[in-house]
Amino acid sequence: MTNLERLRVFQAVAQAESFTKAAELLHLTQPGVSKHIKQMEEEIGTPLFDRMGRNVSLTQAGEILYQAAKEVMGSVASAEQRIKELAGLRGGRLRVGASFPVGLYVLPRVLAAYRKQHPAIEVKLAISTTANIEAKVLDKKLDFGLVSADVHHPKLLSTVIRTDELVVIVPADHPWSTRRNIRAQDLSGETFIVAARGAGARATVEARLREKGIGLTNLLDFVNAEGVKRAVEAGLGVSIQPRGIVQREIEDGALSAIRLADMDAEIHYVWIRRKDHHFSSAEQAFIEILHRQN
Repeated sequence: MTNLERLRVFQAVAQAESFTKAAELLHLTQPGVSKHIKQMEEEIGTPLFDRMGRNVSLTQAGEILYQAAKEVMGSVASAEQRIKELAGLRGGRLRVGASFPVGLYVLPRVLAAYRKQHPAIEVKLAISTTANIEAKVLDKKLDFGLVSADVHHPKLLSTVIRTDELVVIVPADHPWSTRRNIRAQDLSGETFIVAARGAGARATVEARLREKGIGLTNLLDFVNAEGVKRAVEAGLGVSIQPRGIVQREIEDGALSAIRLADMDAEIHYVWIRRKDHHFSSAEQAFIEILHRQN
């Protein structure tokens, strides 16, 4: 068994937390997997797993090796992909993640255009909060992400794909519905509807309000932008959201949008990637469509 194959077996056991499940995934026998791990532990000189009945968990030494194995296997996967491209093979895989606003309101038409032009590419999509998408890109579980907030992690690069305006949204029958603008201070006593913690737009809004000395205390958390809109429509409170997300409801008369008079109301949608990430042809084609569509 080569060193790479040994690392694959170790990584499979660590992720499955079970010799039996790892053996099934790798199409090997359970005794063979157990023997392999035991040999690795003897060579390294310390246990890599704590055994707990049928389940196992990484020891401190195992965790160190697992982190190194992820880096190695990630590099190998990247090399294999580049070799396939050099050989002129068609197909490939695209792993993209998006925060809820981008995933619901920007990504569908981009994906539709991409699938039409490149039907052989397998697309794996994850929709979550900006914080989760950022973490998955850093952990190399996603090739890149599309999020609704500026990102400043030192290992990531970000590129703006769209700029939107933050507006206060209220029900159509709210006393503020006829106002043309509003000061941030006026929001301090209102019930404020927000998306889940970790959402990019929420983090941006809270940071901008803190700059104005406003701390929102009467909060109602809804999972994503759709939940926020429905809650505001029902009269549960007010919110600040990107105009593009609420434009349809404004046009239909379900919500009213009010401009912020004394606060930075600009918000960026960006795509992010690791600085050390090599772009495949499949990814480059997606990015080109993304910029054309926006």
